[in-house]
Amino acid sequence: MICYAFPLAHEASHVLKECTQKDDFSIGHLHCVVANFHNRPVLIARIGMGQDIAAENTRTIFQYFRPKAFVLSGYGGALVPPLKVGQIVISNNFTSEELLPFLRLISGFDFAGFCTTNELVGTPEKRDWYARSTQHQVADMETAAVAEIVKERHIPFLALRVISDEHAQVLPTGALTAGFDSARDKATPLRLLGYLAAHPKEVTPLRKFIAGLSLARKRLTTFLRNLNDELPAGW
Repeated sequence: MICYAFPLAHEASHVLKECTQKDDFSIGHLHCVVANFHNRPVLIARIGMGQDIAAENTRTIFQYFRPKAFVLSGYGGALVPPLKVGQIVISNNFTSEELLPFLRLISGFDFAGFCTTNELVGTPEKRDWYARSTQHQVADMETAAVAEIVKERHIPFLALRVISDEHAQVLPTGALTAGFDSARDKATPLRLLGYLAAHPKEVTPLRKFIAGLSLARKRLTTFLRNLNDELPAGW
């Protein structure tokens, strides 16, 4: 069994649509779906947003399951201008070397260094700072914590992201924070509406960000389907 882990439900939703024989349940804060993904038994796990909750839920996965490989994917932010919305990037600083031969059989991705942060990196200036200080090209909020736990189990680990926001884009970080309760992994639409009423200038950048998510999710799902086909059948 392979574990496909996602921070957010939106990132996993189209993969789940392609699954059959689904058994949906929760273990504490961890949401799980044991399923068949294109003729392979898999665990689709929603581990939450941020290093602390993602680490907690990853430990829970290993308490109850014995995956033979672990794939962490989701949305990521571009720290450098060449990366564009919808582009698939695989971490060259967290991904296990034993997975590289299988990746050579797949097209449509680039390698990049991943920088795991404790904040939404929402302005070009902040992205420049992270790019300079870390020499990495993609920002996320979970990979480092999850990778540490998975690699203790000595199983192959793949970290990948699809770009959801570009270097020049200014994210409405206040609206995004108001619209999602990361501790409960729940959307908070009423709180978001109240925030936007008080901060109307964030409406347009929020719409732009949301508009890019459809392309990002579609390309992420396509890549994961192709990856799933190429990984060893015994996994």
